[in-house]
Amino acid sequence: MFLKNIRLIHFRNYKQLNMDFYPGINILYGKNAQGKTNVLEAINICANGKSFRVNTDSKTIMFEQGEAYIRAEFVRNGETNYIEVLIEKEKKKGLKINGIPARSLKELLGNLYVVVFSPEDIKTAKEGPSLRRGFLDGEISKIRPSYVDALKKYTRIIAEKNAVLRSKRVKNPETVLEAYNDQLESYIKIILKNRKSYIKRLNEYVNRTHQEISGGTEKITIRYKETIPEKQVRETLQKLVKKEIADFGCAAGPHRDDIDIMINDKDVRIYASQGQLRTLMLAIKTACLRILEESTGEMPVLLLDDVFSELDDTRKKNLLHVLRGIQVFITTAGTEEIKSSENVHKFEVSGGKITPKT
Repeated sequence: MFLKNIRLIHFRNYKQLNMDFYPGINILYGKNAQGKTNVLEAINICANGKSFRVNTDSKTIMFEQGEAYIRAEFVRNGETNYIEVLIEKEKKKGLKINGIPARSLKELLGNLYVVVFSPEDIKTAKEGPSLRRGFLDGEISKIRPSYVDALKKYTRIIAEKNAVLRSKRVKNPETVLEAYNDQLESYIKIILKNRKSYIKRLNEYVNRTHQEISGGTEKITIRYKETIPEKQVRETLQKLVKKEIADFGCAAGPHRDDIDIMINDKDVRIYASQGQLRTLMLAIKTACLRILEESTGEMPVLLLDDVFSELDDTRKKNLLHVLRGIQVFITTAGTEEIKSSENVHKFEVSGGKITPKT
């Protein structure tokens, strides 16, 4: 699989763009705030239905314009396909796959496979558990579109259950909560099964990838921390009823779970340097790419935003070696550290315009 062409109209700082790309390494270089990351953002929206930078689609529309349009053309199994996204202010974005409207995000997923790394991903390892849950849910959704439905229904029921727990007007709250718990049980099991299975596969890949990039022998361990044991969902929900009534909120569940990430058995949130965190997240994202390839039979497109910051020359060289055989988009200020070859294509980005360079 590879991305062949991207078209943008009124997206971020691009009034109009129609640019072809190539298999192998595509380098987008130039000064800050010229539009390098905007291209990666547009590709990710076509693949995963959302930006990796903002939560509100309308923020991607060019200033003083009413809508933005993205078209990504890609080759899969030798056939050319395309995805279109129309973003309008205060409206749900429109999605089309090969000209046919997609009714939901679930229909979009599984067409163009993309894994993205950005400097913000360092926060996934370092900061709150919601970021780690969001990362995990996003990666699982790419290989299990049905997981999106289970997660959406679970989230809705939890919101309704919390509303009941906060209300003082509900008579017989224990009976009402029992009804909600009956609905939650199956979705909790689906979510836990998928999350724990994905973490197991992640552990299988991440150490090898980390060693290839870092050149060292640090051991990475990723553990899933569940608040409700997978084999005791019904019993745990029943035991928590009185506590939840007293606390006016849901006490446990996948929406409160976390992931422990360790380097040599030390918590990265406490002991890892910025350089270690960047290398770690690069290794994790590359491992995610391998899992996608294994699950789908397709090699995904890899988007690396500002990837070379805080990496020494050895790690930069090792990373480029690891990326052989993958279509990669890399944003960077300069290209001095990247030797030209048939596999490397450079594009200068300036003021919302892109110029291919030989």
